[in-house]
Amino acid sequence: MTLTGPPGPAAAGPALRAAPSDAGWRVVPLGGGSYEVSWTSPTDLPIGSDRPTITGDGLSFGAPTVGADGRTVTAVVTASSAPTIGDLDVVLSGDRLDEPGFDPADVGSADPLPDRVTQDLAAGDPGEPGSYEVVTSDYDWDRVQLPGMDEPIEMIGHVVEPAPGESTGPRPLVLFMHGRHSVCYNPDDPDDFGNDSWPCRAPFAEIPSHLGYDYVQRVLASQGYATVSVRVNGINGQDWALPDGGADARAAIVQEHLDRWVDIAGEHQVDLDQVVLVGHSRGGEGVDRASIQIPESAPYRIAGQVLLAPTDFAWHTAPYVPTVTVLPYCDGDVYDLQGQRFTDVARDLAPGDDSLKSSVMVMGANHNFFNTEWTPGLSAAPSWDDWGGRRRETCGTRHPDRLSPVEQQAVGTAYVAGAVHLFTGENDYAPLFDGSPTTVPSIGDADVLTHAIGGGRDIRRPGPDARPTVPTGDADARLCDGATSQSASFAICGRRNDQYVTPHWRERGERTPTRKFLEVAWREAGAAGGLSFQEPLDLSTDRLELRTIADPTYGDPNLQVRISDSAGNSAVLDPEPGTEPVALPAIRYATKLWGTAVLVDASGATGVDLADITKVELVGGTAEGRVWIADVAAAPAVLAPPQTERLARVLIGDVSIDEGDGGRSVARVPWTIDGTVTRPARFVVFTAGQERGQTQRLVVDVAPGQTQGTIPVEYTADDTFGYDQLTQIALWPLEGVATDDYLGSLTVVDDDPEPTITIDAPRTVREGQAIKVEVTVRGSAGIDLYAFGRVVRGPGANLQEADVPAKWLQQHGDPGKPGRPLWRAYTYVSADIPAGRKTVTLTVPTVADGKREHAEYLHLRVNVADQAQQRIKVKVVDAR
Repeated sequence: MTLTGPPGPAAAGPALRAAPSDAGWRVVPLGGGSYEVSWTSPTDLPIGSDRPTITGDGLSFGAPTVGADGRTVTAVVTASSAPTIGDLDVVLSGDRLDEPGFDPADVGSADPLPDRVTQDLAAGDPGEPGSYEVVTSDYDWDRVQLPGMDEPIEMIGHVVEPAPGESTGPRPLVLFMHGRHSVCYNPDDPDDFGNDSWPCRAPFAEIPSHLGYDYVQRVLASQGYATVSVRVNGINGQDWALPDGGADARAAIVQEHLDRWVDIAGEHQVDLDQVVLVGHSRGGEGVDRASIQIPESAPYRIAGQVLLAPTDFAWHTAPYVPTVTVLPYCDGDVYDLQGQRFTDVARDLAPGDDSLKSSVMVMGANHNFFNTEWTPGLSAAPSWDDWGGRRRETCGTRHPDRLSPVEQQAVGTAYVAGAVHLFTGENDYAPLFDGSPTTVPSIGDADVLTHAIGGGRDIRRPGPDARPTVPTGDADARLCDGATSQSASFAICGRRNDQYVTPHWRERGERTPTRKFLEVAWREAGAAGGLSFQEPLDLSTDRLELRTIADPTYGDPNLQVRISDSAGNSAVLDPEPGTEPVALPAIRYATKLWGTAVLVDASGATGVDLADITKVELVGGTAEGRVWIADVAAAPAVLAPPQTERLARVLIGDVSIDEGDGGRSVARVPWTIDGTVTRPARFVVFTAGQERGQTQRLVVDVAPGQTQGTIPVEYTADDTFGYDQLTQIALWPLEGVATDDYLGSLTVVDDDPEPTITIDAPRTVREGQAIKVEVTVRGSAGIDLYAFGRVVRGPGANLQEADVPAKWLQQHGDPGKPGRPLWRAYTYVSADIPAGRKTVTLTVPTVADGKREHAEYLHLRVNVADQAQQRIKVKVVDAR
């Protein structure tokens, strides 16, 4: 018998039995306070960009994986006792899969958004086609083998570019990468996606997801840009078991395409010093990972990236690379809008990073419709709207603020093309992304909100740079941790939160780093609170910006802003029209607490030294209200110039060692630095799977010039047979170093002698006697084992339901008709074998029916920990 840990979803340690309402759940003790928790869906899990996550209040799970069956999600957790199945949930795109119904569907608003003051962009509308003639072509290069996937990945690109004779000058290259979606479909059956098996085989055809951005490519090509959209169905069909969701694989494919474009750039008039990456969904995380990995020495330069509804499981961001992240308010797939992390993490990561990081909230947009091949009525394969709420309420298809596919794609075109113009040197397009209330005619009346950091802004952060002021009037001003919790602690911004989506804050159960926010609450009009700082802001030429989250409980806060200089002089100013803080639309479990940009032009203020502003406060204009401030900044009128440097990266891998003996031991898992650390840096380590009731979270300091280090992991070495001990390790960036290969593990391989399992059963019993199967453990086992016997079909007359007590069968099977064979009733018998116990008995009682009949047989397949297996046959004869 061989045991390895943790067992996969189909493996059985001593699973804790679920109640009937907890169908599909399984909790397997791994020893040392670790538990493998899995849930199996009755149907295939949806193929999308978000990944199913196991949650439980107060529990911190390792990275989830999906089994080969496409239905089972598994994660490891450490806890002081076994998790209670009734307290666990599997959450995908905001919906609890293990509970009936769709969580966000119940309550919303049917009212449209109020009109917002906007102004037209001074530059040309980027959503309108240009004057150049456009041509298209496609290539299919040799496939590439990547780690962790059996099938090589296709190298297919759809090229849309200006015609060869057009006098465009050198053409920047825009590379698109689609996200995770179904890969195959049956043209003759709209409901048949072939269980998303890969590769596609007849009668199935591939879903051409890479063609879904042709509408944007054509506009860009007509404006003088070369574009290519690459296909990654091979990754989508195989990334279900990759802990990072396939981000590294997608990054590798981006670089493979760019490497080959080096050879053909000349014939396409492409300028590889100006490459812009566009990634949708998991493709967004993939292109960002590529931007992190591509070195300064590469024969191409990433000028910027646009991330459409992206995932960011890794909490990554690309330092020094200008980034626009588009967040659809009605995203039914990447429901938590985790792409906001690309902006927020960047603020503190790389000192001296002046690259623009912009978040663009598109009201009424969903996840799928940015790709026409994921849009009903436009796609070759069957497709769907990823939002599942009521049609007439917020985000529903009949709500006045919900964008149609054509409207959403118009917004996508304008903001992708606008970002490309900006990244390739046309600074007149910055107002589309910097919080200004700016619009363009091509998007009609679509409502788009933005905020930004970087770009030369002088930022003051609550906590590190600024402290709360003394409130005036009936108000409070305090720092809080950017996290959500059921706790009532005032130290947490999202305390007692169970209804809002909080893109800026860490969710319950996560152990990623948090940032400080300023919470200001008031209970009378005119009350005020804010931030003070030693290093003054200069507003003599720059405008003031505050990223401000409004609490929807109180509605729009109607705020003014008071600025003060170091001498105590002050002025009260109104936000620029169209940038007043607003509470975003209500949706049950889906209202977003997201920071809109409050902009203040202080140039007309008198009686205050605008070059010496040391205090910024918010003055409440309503009877009560609450807001959170992410940061305040002085924003220049002109963006900072592009930067070419790249941040050093920290990488961790997987380590396996033999257990040995001697009690408590410490293993050291190595990490390495790729690049040069030029100033003190830090990253966070989180481990799961060690001691009972413990997780480990520590900050690692990296000295300038340091190239490697180790992470200590404690484990127990003994001389008793047990599971292999698995510790999962995750790295999160803090400052001065980026994380790349951020998921690692330590496996301590058990090297103790295996116990021998013997299974004995009587050859014959009489009716009325119990069939007793003895399971014996010979040798030393330091783990609980689990014996499970399933009645199976066999030769001869099989024992029937009427041959066992009815009450017993109700507890050990699914009774139907008395004359039905037991194996049809899915009859089973099981027992735990606690560590140290040597024997256990599996008992199947029989009843004496008093009839003279031929012999009947019980065929039982017995498994111990899904490793030792034996099939037994017991003859049952008439009672005397």
